[in-house]
Amino acid sequence: MMKSMTFRRLIPVVALMLLTAMMAQAQDAYELGIGDRVDISVYGQDDMSTTTEVAADGTITMALIGRVNVEGLTPPAVSRLLEARLENEGYLRNANVNVVVEEYRSNTVSVLGHVNQPGKIALKGNTSLTEILALAGGIKSGGGERLVLIREDEDGQQTRQEYFLTELLDGQAGNRPAVRVRKGDTLFVPKAEQFYVHGQVQKPGTYTLDRPLNVMQALSVSGGFNPRANTRGVVLYRKQPDGTVKTLDVDLSDPIRDGDVLFVKESLF
Repeated sequence: MMKSMTFRRLIPVVALMLLTAMMAQAQDAYELGIGDRVDISVYGQDDMSTTTEVAADGTITMALIGRVNVEGLTPPAVSRLLEARLENEGYLRNANVNVVVEEYRSNTVSVLGHVNQPGKIALKGNTSLTEILALAGGIKSGGGERLVLIREDEDGQQTRQEYFLTELLDGQAGNRPAVRVRKGDTLFVPKAEQFYVHGQVQKPGTYTLDRPLNVMQALSVSGGFNPRANTRGVVLYRKQPDGTVKTLDVDLSDPIRDGDVLFVKESLF
């Protein structure tokens, strides 16, 4: 009993240690950019400690040594650079400088659409698509599980990739590399897509298209055929770009799209 209680007391301590280590790791990996605010402390030299912002030219200003270009450097790299400058320019011997990011402003991702907290989110290290979605408060009511990631390539052209949250979190997710976001990305969460199933099925109605589905899977979601169904009489009604509705004879492997209406005819026998 005593061992069990001791173990339970250790859990929050271990969790805090892990969280602290993760935060420190994120700081170490973060590359400074314009607008970031950093705290600089010099061991044994309290009067040299300061909080400064990375200026538009990518520099910070520090007492004695003046402007230092830090854009693209990690906090540990800036620490080493400042130590070297203080020593090489004869101001300190065995300088010990610590640089910590106080406010992340430069590396941001925009999250738009049907999320609880849309806006810009600062990246503090390697961040996955699902982590950014969590930081935005998750998908709000009426939002779908289709995630649209918009990214600008080296030529300034926008690329667009679509993911489904269910696939990012399913049982196979551990076997796939995580989808990482990077500076300048935009994540857009559209409204929930829907499809409709009517006619001779067990549960006719409106359903959310929260993952890629084909006709057979859509019929399964609605409970499948009822005893009166004509299993070969499945018709799909699909709205066209000009607003008209087209009637399609479908194969069970055909994909379902947003707004599709499936109708199962009644058997005559």
